[in-house]
Amino acid sequence: MKNWQKVGAVTLLLLIIFGIRFYFLWRERHDQDNVPPPRVERKLTADDVVLPRKLYIDDLKSAQALNGKTVWIQSGFTLDYYPYTAHRVEFAHQAGILPSVEPLAIEDMITQKAPAGLATRIPLGDKQVFAVFKMPNDAKEYATAIGYIQGTDSKYYCDDIFYYDDPHVMYKFWPADVWKAVDQHQPIAGMNELQTAMALGMIQQSESSDIGNRTVDYDAGGKKWSVTFQNDKATSVKQE
Repeated sequence: MKNWQKVGAVTLLLLIIFGIRFYFLWRERHDQDNVPPPRVERKLTADDVVLPRKLYIDDLKSAQALNGKTVWIQSGFTLDYYPYTAHRVEFAHQAGILPSVEPLAIEDMITQKAPAGLATRIPLGDKQVFAVFKMPNDAKEYATAIGYIQGTDSKYYCDDIFYYDDPHVMYKFWPADVWKAVDQHQPIAGMNELQTAMALGMIQQSESSDIGNRTVDYDAGGKKWSVTFQNDKATSVKQE
């Protein structure tokens, strides 16, 4: 090999090595420039640590395990309830809509076919499953749908409808004025979204999914509220 060929080969090899080195330096710097900003993890609050108990009720027998026990309404202002007399649900005489955190003394779980045109959030199925209960300071019996039976299939919503433990104990660290507002279904400034939902129920809508930083409209048994939150604190509370 002639000298000029040797020089050319060495030069070419050096260019290749330099090119490879330059590529990896560029790639490393490019990757650093495109690294997304570190994700800021939201700190857990005392509310986040509370996990409402689940019973995973999936048939009438397991639902009847609630007989003789007290439960509290979790899905507030979503379920109609009716008088229960002579072992029958009186669909023609709606008693009201169950408010949030209302304690119910469960007496029985029964099945009954609901009228075909009944407006209900629980599917009608072939039969609906009803919780028969009494309310505080009221000797009358009432019933509300908690599931349905369709052929050989059934669906129970107890874990979504009820708290099995007293929320006043579960969230005992909430201030007294907050619990007073929850129990009276009257939201106040400073409440967070969970506290407000517990006061006003689950019929709510918002144009934003940024929980704690948005305006939420609530329908609490026909009473309309609009609450604006910043940093998960209610800054504006309006009844419409």
